[in-house]
Amino acid sequence: MQRPFEFVECKVQERDEFVLTEGTYPVYLLIWLKEGSFRLSIEGKTETVTAGDCVIFPENLNFFRSVITPISFVMLKFKMNPRCPFTVPVPCGKITFPDPQRFADSMRQYESLMDADDTRTIYYKEHLLEDILWQAFMYQNRGRVMNGEEQWERTRDPMVLTAVCYIRDHIGEKLSIPQICHEAKTNISTLNFKFKKELDCTVGEFVTAEKMKKARKLLANTTYPIGETAIRCGYENIYYFSKVFKKENGSSPSEYRRQYR
Repeated sequence: MQRPFEFVECKVQERDEFVLTEGTYPVYLLIWLKEGSFRLSIEGKTETVTAGDCVIFPENLNFFRSVITPISFVMLKFKMNPRCPFTVPVPCGKITFPDPQRFADSMRQYESLMDADDTRTIYYKEHLLEDILWQAFMYQNRGRVMNGEEQWERTRDPMVLTAVCYIRDHIGEKLSIPQICHEAKTNISTLNFKFKKELDCTVGEFVTAEKMKKARKLLANTTYPIGETAIRCGYENIYYFSKVFKKENGSSPSEYRRQYR
């Protein structure tokens, strides 16, 4: 199966100032800042990038950047793969990841493989890149995945429709991915591929989004205790439910309820 992105090159660099402070790139550029800081203006938004941050520069999009304190960074260049049967929109600017440690570990692996150019290693680099970009895309578009009723209804893939209907009919239960695959008469790899193509998310991410949608409705419109809300959303452990809810919504269940009372 063709991947949506093609790896171009990876470099580690140190700068007191960028060689190119203003302009565009013909390919996509991802920077992971290890040390220092710089100012970035892109798409009318200006922000400060500091150590640990990630920035993505889309192809052929004007930007301005200026070093504040001397920087050290890992730079990845990549481009879209025209042979892939689907595309993944790439976010731009400073990116926030739901799991910063996972992102940092992936970038460290890139560093360790930077000079290797054999076919197997390049394939692995593309795998790491795809994982990083999916994380970025899904986090920035989580609201659309959670609330976009029209998105899944527009799909004509019978396998996806079967899975979505099953998930929604059993959203108050402890859903099993293998059971969902069984209902859709397929395997997890195929179903995830189809979900990514049709809905821009994995099966697991869709399940979480649907559970969180139900949780928000219950918290805003009922007086069920948090524990009862968790159970009605298919979570047996209230602490795990609260952890997932805060990660996906930016506030705890009790804080969310107070906003609507």
